[in-house]
Amino acid sequence: MKTRKFPVAPLAVLFIGLVGCGGAPVTQESAVEQPSQTPVEVAAAYLDAMESGDLEAAEALFASQSSVFESGGEEGTWQQYREHHIGPELDQIETFTTVRGEAEGQTSQDGSMAFVAWPIEYLIQLTDGRTIDSRGTVTFVMVVEGAEHRIRHLHWSSRRKPVTD
Repeated sequence: MKTRKFPVAPLAVLFIGLVGCGGAPVTQESAVEQPSQTPVEVAAAYLDAMESGDLEAAEALFASQSSVFESGGEEGTWQQYREHHIGPELDQIETFTTVRGEAEGQTSQDGSMAFVAWPIEYLIQLTDGRTIDSRGTVTFVMVVEGAEHRIRHLHWSSRRKPVTD
């Protein structure tokens, strides 16, 4: 049996940053201003933008620095992903609908970071008549930028649903 070792330090830093480590209490001076939308609302807005093919609405949800991964592959920044991947893909989509499970969210003690994992199923009808029927999870890491939650990291991971008789 082959065992792979993954670097734990970056994951531990992310986890501690999200849930806190029991350090100094959050004070009014250290707390981040409350954004107008919750992290789950921002994640929902992103999924809505994908369904409607509205790249401008999606772009407005991203932080100035971003990274996008799809099924474990690095797609680059939001701009790179938009120009070289999702933009051209959306041009080939006739309809895109999602069925969303229950989103799981966690916000850091000081409110500066958030994590949302959202299980989804989606059905895509392509302009050439093909259909993509898949399920997966969209994971968001958000930061507060300009007093609003913005997507810093997005990972869309999915697989096609098994064909049933």
